[in-house]
Amino acid sequence: MNRIFLYLIAPAALVLIGLVIWPVQFVTVMLPKEEGRRIAVVRVSGRDTITLRYRHSVERTWVEGDFIVGPESNLLALETRVESVGTGLPNAVPKRTTKRNGWLVIDEERRPMESIRFFIVPINQARLTIADQVIPLARLEDGTLIEVTAGKTRLMKWLLLY
Repeated sequence: MNRIFLYLIAPAALVLIGLVIWPVQFVTVMLPKEEGRRIAVVRVSGRDTITLRYRHSVERTWVEGDFIVGPESNLLALETRVESVGTGLPNAVPKRTTKRNGWLVIDEERRPMESIRFFIVPINQARLTIADQVIPLARLEDGTLIEVTAGKTRLMKWLLLY
């Protein structure tokens, strides 16, 4: 009986405990105007980057923003990259702006954000990448509102729901 416990029951109990308590962070991409319909749910680690890239509709220059999921399972803005400054573009704060590889890079100082919201407009050519996974946005209709949020759950729930 002791050997059965040692080789079968104890390891199974440890696996079950791990499934119940192990935290999993994730990013959800949803459509708020369609009752929150999810178009993607991606598991992330603390180092995985979320990148939103789009062409600014007025200045016609590229803008890129990098975010991560923080320890509180909220989004943290890392940096914004712009090709130039202009009308409607993110403010290039001199103390927080450097130049790198032809981009003006604005340090966002890990600013917490509840979500990232943007509209699909064909001229913007928006591209969303989460943990190196490209989220397909091209098939969405013009004017669709996208919302990106972060969350945390337990491993067992993640395996059952996603």
